[in-house]
Amino acid sequence: MINKHKDLKKIFYDYDRTALTVLSQKYNWPRFRIDQLLEWQEKNIVSVDEMTNISKQIREQLQKEMIWPPLEIVQIETSKKEPVKKYLFKLQDGNLIETVSMHYSYGHSVCLSTQVGCRMGCHFCASAKLGLNRNLTAGEMLAQIALIAHEEKSRISHVVLMGIGEALDNYEESILFLNRLRSKDGITISLRNVTLSTCGLVPQIKKLAHESLPITLAISLHSANQEVRNTLMPIAKHYPIKDIISAADYYFEKTGRRVTYEYTLFKDINDMPEEAEKLANLLKHKNVHVNLIPANEIPDSDWTKLDMKNINQFQEILLKHHINSTIRHSAGQDITAACGQLRRQNA
Repeated sequence: MINKHKDLKKIFYDYDRTALTVLSQKYNWPRFRIDQLLEWQEKNIVSVDEMTNISKQIREQLQKEMIWPPLEIVQIETSKKEPVKKYLFKLQDGNLIETVSMHYSYGHSVCLSTQVGCRMGCHFCASAKLGLNRNLTAGEMLAQIALIAHEEKSRISHVVLMGIGEALDNYEESILFLNRLRSKDGITISLRNVTLSTCGLVPQIKKLAHESLPITLAISLHSANQEVRNTLMPIAKHYPIKDIISAADYYFEKTGRRVTYEYTLFKDINDMPEEAEKLANLLKHKNVHVNLIPANEIPDSDWTKLDMKNINQFQEILLKHHINSTIRHSAGQDITAACGQLRRQNA
């Protein structure tokens, strides 16, 4: 498993209360400094110079121990159509990731990355084109929130782990990130406002069911037909649809949290009425929700999007069978910030 981040220097947001306690013992700081530093995490700082109640000596020690700024903003693209921005961040090892900031009526949402690249290989996703380089740390995930909140002077209220990477392929750091979010220390966001997306890693879904995390689990299904799903998502060959549905049912049984199924529609591949009927039959009598997603075009892809008439027809079939369903508006398409369009490179 790729874990190159273990060789990197820590950033400020890698430090939780335990790590700061160890650091304070190294420099013989008074205990109240730990609370002060965690308060500065909550304020989304990007420089030691912002810590106005911390002595110059301690700030110099922090400068020595950590990488500053936590991430470097290389580029910000702003949509001309909606309140969406796409951030290109550079990590300390030179790797690039993208994160999307979206303002809605219900709050400020961030779609963040969990890995540098992705090894799931989904043919319709730009993130998969360059493969997986390394996992992100929980601190690097938190830093994406912090830098966007700092830049936009806005409190982040919702988080979606649906950017670059497969969150459950970086299981330990993703779980640590979620536990950090619900801690009273540092950056705190209600986990009921967090969605974790996965392409269907069955063992990890079952493991997640025992983490006591009240998040929304979103599974990228994209077809109820195994052969079609194999064509769209190579990882599907390792995890049959029946096993994914079984794991999702287990997750609901253990957590009581309704599972969302993501279904991206591609013209003449998985958008036909018979495909909708198969999906309805697969999910009948289950407490689930289906997100229908019009495919977003990416460079060098054979997949094409379809018109709204087909999408509406598909949804009508699901609703006829009493399957809860919505059609997702993919925000940020004009800056390639929508689902499947993120990649780790300059525009």
